[in-house]
Amino acid sequence: MKKLALFLMMAAMSAASVSAQPGGSKSGLLFANASIPADARCELKSGIIKFDAVTQGIKVETTQYFDDYGKKQAAVAVVDQGMVKTETKTLQFEDTIYQINVAMKMGQKIVSPEKPINYLQLTPDVIEKYKIQEVGTETIAGRQCKRYSEQITQMGQTVNVEVWIWKGVALKSVMKLGDTEIMNQTATEVQENATIDPKEFVVPEGVTFM
Repeated sequence: MKKLALFLMMAAMSAASVSAQPGGSKSGLLFANASIPADARCELKSGIIKFDAVTQGIKVETTQYFDDYGKKQAAVAVVDQGMVKTETKTLQFEDTIYQINVAMKMGQKIVSPEKPINYLQLTPDVIEKYKIQEVGTETIAGRQCKRYSEQITQMGQTVNVEVWIWKGVALKSVMKLGDTEIMNQTATEVQENATIDPKEFVVPEGVTFM
């Protein structure tokens, strides 16, 4: 169970919680809006997104934070099972992932073998590697999204992923191992260009990492 949870986290991070439509170069989107930095991961400066998710049959409420056009990313996931309520914070800095049990002040630090996909700077090699394809459009949280399929391999396993992209941000993602759906996460609320407390992107003090 713990190995599968770690696999899911790494696969989700590789798929990238903020992304944009594949194009293979910087030209189209970045030249259309010169205020977007060359290393941007999405079109928005910052944002807060609330998600409802089901992971391995368990309901999860997640709040995602991003700033600096997606270069800073954090998420807080809450699982409420009545008598037991668990809050987990995940931070990502390039290929380093921190997953922290907030109440227990225990965590894991993982270096992913691959950096998250940056769809603003896709190359043909990346598109081929992850088998990225546009498969349709759909409205999520009141926003028109493009829907993409891709395949992510982590820890020797391959997961089939679909992501729904709006302005470079994934508002929905579904993961399957074979025919089994292992994660389904959908945005319920989106705050664009929100002011975010910098501490959301800082590893809390006093956490012991295994």
